[in-house]
Amino acid sequence: MSCKVVMVTSFKGGVGKSTVAANMALRLAIGGKKTMLVDCDFRMRSLDIILGVEEQIVYDAGDVLSGRATLDKAVIFDRRDKGLLFLPAPFNWQGGIDSKAFSDMLDEAREKYQLDYIILDTPGSSGQEFSAAAYCSDIAYIVATHSFPSIRAAECTGRELEELGVVDKRLIINMFDTTGKDSNKKPSVVDIIDKTYLKLVGIIPYDSSLVLMQDNGEMIDKVKECNIAKAFNNICKRTEGKNVPLFTGFKRVNRRKLLNN
Repeated sequence: MSCKVVMVTSFKGGVGKSTVAANMALRLAIGGKKTMLVDCDFRMRSLDIILGVEEQIVYDAGDVLSGRATLDKAVIFDRRDKGLLFLPAPFNWQGGIDSKAFSDMLDEAREKYQLDYIILDTPGSSGQEFSAAAYCSDIAYIVATHSFPSIRAAECTGRELEELGVVDKRLIINMFDTTGKDSNKKPSVVDIIDKTYLKLVGIIPYDSSLVLMQDNGEMIDKVKECNIAKAFNNICKRTEGKNVPLFTGFKRVNRRKLLNN
């Protein structure tokens, strides 16, 4: 198969884009897909903390783009799976980002490392990083939560991507409350789809343990049997083109109630 570039994005901060991107990339790698995760937030990188590799960074994507370093010097191979590679962003980047140069860098990586997937984690706003990622992407996964501001941001993100030529756009609902508590006060899954005008690719349940885990550089490989790990597994299978029903493998959830209430 040819390498697919997936952009994980939203104009709303705090919806968990980086967490989604990192765990998606790890899940694809565990499934045998050579995957490179790229931090596109050139002003305030965070993926290195989630992956637990902040002490390993010597060079970054900014160094590669400016010619100060090669990809081999900047790319980090993840300790959890040899199929997961990570290209960190510079911190507080002051230069511009040329979309063509960024695309050429990814093309070089795809050939050099024989990649199946490239996952781009973007900052929570429009700008040069967003435009460069859109320029390179085959598909965009827009992340939203149950909150009305994030739903509106997802809709706005979708419109901006459309203007930039990204036609294939999908919705990920993150931090979803699978308990059904206060469901009458929140938009349903169907409501969120209707308001964002996006096709749904996956639902990730809220799990407080994931926040604690990622602060220690740990990810879903540590909790393989929980619902959140199943959620990422389902999303990655759909990314590969497989037909997987929502909530497949989830334990103790009322599927019909969650979709419609």
